[in-house]
Amino acid sequence: AFSVVSKLLSQRKLDLLDELVSAEVLQVLKEKISLLPDNHRDALAADIDAIMYTTEGDVRIYYDDDGRKFVSILMRFWYLNGANLPDEVPGETKVFQIVFGDENTKEKRHLLTANYEFQREFTEGAKPDWTITRIEHPRLLE
Repeated sequence: AFSVVSKLLSQRKLDLLDELVSAEVLQVLKEKISLLPDNHRDALAADIDAIMYTTEGDVRIYYDDDGRKFVSILMRFWYLNGANLPDEVPGETKVFQIVFGDENTKEKRHLLTANYEFQREFTEGAKPDWTITRIEHPRLLE
């Protein structure tokens, strides 16, 4: 889900996120994405093969005022991206340079982070669909 959503964000295909992302988050994303420079927008995309590490940040079980049961999982992702970002992007982890074949040809990759929160209702009879309720790409999508 992270890879698919991040690519759709990068491509500005926000209409395809209706079933995956909460309406509140989608509204905020529409405003932020329209203001992003192209290189920051390109850096949002995380190819599935470029995800280097994932970990859960927080897992919560809670009930709303109507007694419905929910589970929320915050996931943290570290991924490589070749977007043309300056080397001194604040808050970013080290920039890697990967050399393929010719010593004079260097491909620069950035190790970036993202936080996505997934929520699902577990009340009996509820649809078993997960929804993304938070999307953060630090220093890119602020």
